[in-house]
Amino acid sequence: MCISNKIGPPVEGDDFYGREKELKKATRLLDSGHSLLLSAPRRIGKSSFAKRLIDIKRNKGWNCVYIDLEETTSVDGFLRLIIESFENGKIWKQVTGSISKGIGAVLDRIEKVSVGPIDININKKDEQENLYKDLKELICHDQDTLIVVDELTLFLGLLNKNENGTDKVSFILNWLRSLRQVSHTKVRWLFCGSVGLRNFTSALNLGYTVNDLTEFGLDELNREEASGLLSGLCDAEGIEMSLEDIQYTLDKLHWNIPYFIQIIFAKISEEYEGEVNRTIIDAAYDSLCSENYLSTWSERLSEYGEYEKPARMLLKQLSTLPSGMERTSLLNVMMTGENPSELESVDYNLSKVLEMLENDGYILKRGSIRTFRSPLLRDYWYQKFVQ
Repeated sequence: MCISNKIGPPVEGDDFYGREKELKKATRLLDSGHSLLLSAPRRIGKSSFAKRLIDIKRNKGWNCVYIDLEETTSVDGFLRLIIESFENGKIWKQVTGSISKGIGAVLDRIEKVSVGPIDININKKDEQENLYKDLKELICHDQDTLIVVDELTLFLGLLNKNENGTDKVSFILNWLRSLRQVSHTKVRWLFCGSVGLRNFTSALNLGYTVNDLTEFGLDELNREEASGLLSGLCDAEGIEMSLEDIQYTLDKLHWNIPYFIQIIFAKISEEYEGEVNRTIIDAAYDSLCSENYLSTWSERLSEYGEYEKPARMLLKQLSTLPSGMERTSLLNVMMTGENPSELESVDYNLSKVLEMLENDGYILKRGSIRTFRSPLLRDYWYQKFVQ
């Protein structure tokens, strides 16, 4: 086994490791006609998992498409990505004599759009609706197809901040739903992203647009897979690391997601001089707490909007207490500087923020106690925002 330590971008091919149980489950669901909503905290490996599913299905003869909406922030950009991706993935119907001249004209229009500036004013509602309706008619629904849409919620969140943003978000979500509702379709969808789509749509009263999706969870690697990944990384770079030191490293991380294993291995390999010992492992861990490998966890809180400030307040307090805090204590933190008459409102906001932080992998709940899910992330937060 030879695994390259690629930190950050999705891994593919031989660099993908583990997840056999989850892959089998996802494959069964797709084969039985389900479209999936992949819900998981950030940096858990969602994009890598989705791309491995594509490899599996493509080897079975399926048409497959991967669309990364992190590449766009506008409706016209969304449209451009959809058209280009569907063309490259052979999702459109074949042009034959049986297809009407009207549909053929639409295909011609689409081809022009994909290679040059969009020549239709998609901000005009009637033209927009007609174009999306025509696109829907061109999709081939009688071939087994998997369409992966990555970072949908991130894109919709940015779109929602624009003028008439909620209307645009509603239109896209309803259009995507209409594609999934075609009778006897063999097209299956997988939506994945770092932010909870159900939370987002619920806040906009658009939950019905995703209620047909089957929830599919993804969490840390199991212990055997985590150990195998770290061992494989060592083998690839000729680093000797005992099983005991591998287990010690995983114990320190506690939350064994691929990204955390990759970054601590990178620090260990920097200090490697013929052997790995616990002094080197501890130094690698401490180094990560003061570097930028984890900065995206702070940066992504900007997506919380009005809830960013209370989220930061809670995380800062939790980082000082490894044993965690009860909800009543967290409410007292939130009430700092607030009028007592605002208690009910602050209490509601606390529930909302805690749910968001739990869904995104920052914290977890054990009984009545909330703690950081990852000791590494907690120690980073403490060094960055408290010390």
